[in-house]
Amino acid sequence: MNFMKILGGVALSAALLAAPQARAADAETANPLRIVVTGITDADFIANVFASFLEKQGYKVERVKADYAAQFVGLEAGDMDFSTSIWDTSRDIMDAALATGKVQNMGSTGVKIREGWWYPAYLKEQCPGLPDWKALLEPACVKALSTVETAPKARFVEAPADWTTNNAARLEALKLPFVLEGTGTPAALHATIVGAVQRKEPVIGWGFMPDWMTEQYPGEFVQFPPFEAACATDPKWGGNPDKVWDCDNPYGYVWKVANTQSEKKFPRASRFLRLYHLTAADVAWGIRRIDVDGIDSEKAAEEWLKAHPELAADWAL
Repeated sequence: MNFMKILGGVALSAALLAAPQARAADAETANPLRIVVTGITDADFIANVFASFLEKQGYKVERVKADYAAQFVGLEAGDMDFSTSIWDTSRDIMDAALATGKVQNMGSTGVKIREGWWYPAYLKEQCPGLPDWKALLEPACVKALSTVETAPKARFVEAPADWTTNNAARLEALKLPFVLEGTGTPAALHATIVGAVQRKEPVIGWGFMPDWMTEQYPGEFVQFPPFEAACATDPKWGGNPDKVWDCDNPYGYVWKVANTQSEKKFPRASRFLRLYHLTAADVAWGIRRIDVDGIDSEKAAEEWLKAHPELAADWAL
């Protein structure tokens, strides 16, 4: 028996089997793949890490800028293929898109999220009883957190005006003696809170995770009554029968979605998307590089990928 002929036949068969797969991969990478970016630091870092990973796999990636809420219209229409950064706090918008059958849930990124009233750990000295929200009603706590501009009420360092915090309604519903002090940008929000923390001054304000501030400085989130959907719509829910938002904000994870047809058009990339995962600490690192160090989001994503080849290898399995 001629073993060389047999081995040659095996090699030829393998080549024939590989050829259709190679052609399919070439066809998939020949088409531009559109990923949503929103201009939100954490969301765009998550998107750019995945986009950069796909580019290393040979894909032509287009980063398409869209308003956070408006992206779902584009995803349903097929104008965008993937979005990597859907927060559980806007789960109602995501669920409405999934209900159309035109958008597919591709799983969690693994990034845990939380947003709400954040304070440095040392504030418990002035406000014993924290993290229970009722500690914020105590006169000594209110006095410690008051400023010349807000006295006799306490100051709360509020998020930029275009962020949804529900804090104005929460103040009314829970009768919290606080004044919301607005900040114009995320940088101003961070600067105000972090400046006070570095000086060990009493401070409380809008915090969130993933974020470098809540990652770097010891602190906690105030525990309001747990969120339920009825809290946002039914005044009879909760401790105040006349007001909504007598509760905390929802929290959970960051999710990934894809246009249903795009999942069929890009099956290999869709498999990568399902496997794609990060941690809150990873994203906090990216936010710091972008917002504090002034590095471009795409460059920060490239740096992260270079430093974590083992994780990228897991996504390419």
